[in-house]
Amino acid sequence: MPRPVIPPQQVHRLREQQYAAHLSLSLLSTAVHTALLWLALTGDRQNVVSLTGAALLSVFLVATVLSRRVPLRLLTAGVAYLLPLWLTAQVIVVGMQGSDIPPAFFLSLGVIALLMLAWLPLNQAVALLLPLTGFMLAATLLFNPQDLPLMIYTAFLVALMILMALHGQLVSTERARNLSVQHVAQLDPLTGTLNRQAGWDTLETATHSPLQAARVAVALVDIDHFTQINERLRHRAADQVLREVATLLVNLTDRDVSVTRWNGDQFLLILPDVGVAAAHDVADRIVRAARNLNLPDLNGVPVSVGLAFAAETEDLDALIDLTVQRLHRAQEGGGNRWA
Repeated sequence: MPRPVIPPQQVHRLREQQYAAHLSLSLLSTAVHTALLWLALTGDRQNVVSLTGAALLSVFLVATVLSRRVPLRLLTAGVAYLLPLWLTAQVIVVGMQGSDIPPAFFLSLGVIALLMLAWLPLNQAVALLLPLTGFMLAATLLFNPQDLPLMIYTAFLVALMILMALHGQLVSTERARNLSVQHVAQLDPLTGTLNRQAGWDTLETATHSPLQAARVAVALVDIDHFTQINERLRHRAADQVLREVATLLVNLTDRDVSVTRWNGDQFLLILPDVGVAAAHDVADRIVRAARNLNLPDLNGVPVSVGLAFAAETEDLDALIDLTVQRLHRAQEGGGNRWA
């Protein structure tokens, strides 16, 4: 079957980058709100309560991210849903006190919009932002209409951010579709392994430097007597044998090993960064596992394996020729073995 498009190492790296980004944002929020709180305490002492709450929330976010006990998706979604409620409550309190809406609240609306569009699915973010922006517009008209131009400009920025997020989503979707098409074009449609051209490209990449090539091994796996299997089981059942052998090879090897359908019933395995003993062990395990593969009307699937190392040859053509020679040696010895 096809390997995952994103290997586990890359998934782990992306997750670490997400944690670093959220930690940086939480630290920045803590620094900004602490500075604003200090200025308010040493100045006109306005918005002290709201700034204290924002600073404490920022510190809580820093501690939560550092603890890694709360999944990032749950954390960001919780904050994204709480922030509109916080801003709505602050505006209501200010209005009940008969005070004007502070200009900082309009800036807060823009920041909240940015965070929600970054942390929530676009449809959820828009469903929350539109009522919040309408509420802020109504509150401005009711409590301090002199700031209506500022509110209109803030609403424009929110709408602009929504349109930019929509555009980014479309671009990301198209890019993902193109990557998916490219990935599918590299696969053999029957077995889900790499096709020959993709396998050759992978081999070139794995051996592009002498240092890397020194620890690259190549194994050519051939199903013994496949013509007889095809004649006895018919075409469709023989295809199932190919799929089962391909699945066995993928499951039996590490995720950094590339499996390619090289010819009709031959598979080429590219083993990067492997020693001689480890490569021998892989070849031996393949032969033994295929021998014990239980399929309808087949008591095991004997395979022969030719194993060679890039360090033994001067170029890739010679490397493939050497694997073919050793494959023939294994088959001449009766098959169901490796050489």
